[in-house]
Amino acid sequence: MSNRLIVCALLGLVLLTGCAEGASTSGQAGDAATPGQAASPAADKRRARETLIATCMKQKGFSYVAYVRQPKESELERRLNSGDYAAMKETRAKYGFGVFASVVYPTPENADKNADKDPNEAIAQALPSAQKKVYDQSVTTCYVSAVKQVFGLEIKSIRDFSNLTADAIEAVDKELNGDAELVRLSGAFADCLSSKGERVASTRPLDLAAHGPQRWVTQLEGFKGKLSPEEARPYLTREIKAALDDLECGKDFYAVFSPMQARLRADAAARFGFLPQ
Repeated sequence: MSNRLIVCALLGLVLLTGCAEGASTSGQAGDAATPGQAASPAADKRRARETLIATCMKQKGFSYVAYVRQPKESELERRLNSGDYAAMKETRAKYGFGVFASVVYPTPENADKNADKDPNEAIAQALPSAQKKVYDQSVTTCYVSAVKQVFGLEIKSIRDFSNLTADAIEAVDKELNGDAELVRLSGAFADCLSSKGERVASTRPLDLAAHGPQRWVTQLEGFKGKLSPEEARPYLTREIKAALDDLECGKDFYAVFSPMQARLRADAAARFGFLPQ
């Protein structure tokens, strides 16, 4: 599990949302925001991109659905992303870091069982092999053209765009690790953990945020998927205690780290049209 996913687990979002993309079914496929929740700038750009791709594909004689996933952020998730101490404590008291809880509670409690899948996957798979190859090539051509028009980026392939978005996320991580206030708070956080017998290998903000769940991720991976919910529960009990201790040590740190991370990733998502992770 990457540090990014570990941090998601830390915030309690793995159990609540899977740190994944939500979906809805009104308007263009998947494009509606949750009632009372406005679509994000990133979603608006994704919608513009998908509309251009659909038009381009139609001109090439292919069906394509302008499909846009819209994240659904509950009130609890909003509070977690803001670094709200009470919300983090409530979540950790049940899920710990979200590691062994993934076994004890295998189905996300807020999962949308009717969440849409990208309809274009089925469209492509239904084509004969030779036609599918042309379809895939056409999607790439249309995607590159749409990205240039919507984002003003000069790219030659979908991989180029993926690399640019990866660079944007890395830039966010670099900014988090270099923030003076977070660096200062990381020192106090690490000292507190050390006083509790924890071995802290790195005090960089992202590493420190991932420090708590990493030990539990390693333990869970050791079972290689052979662990029942009943067998996982004692581990979750111990994980919950560790997560609450981590929160007490990092209370001031998370109050700054969580909203800063959410803001920076949302800004990057708006520039490139991807979903914050």
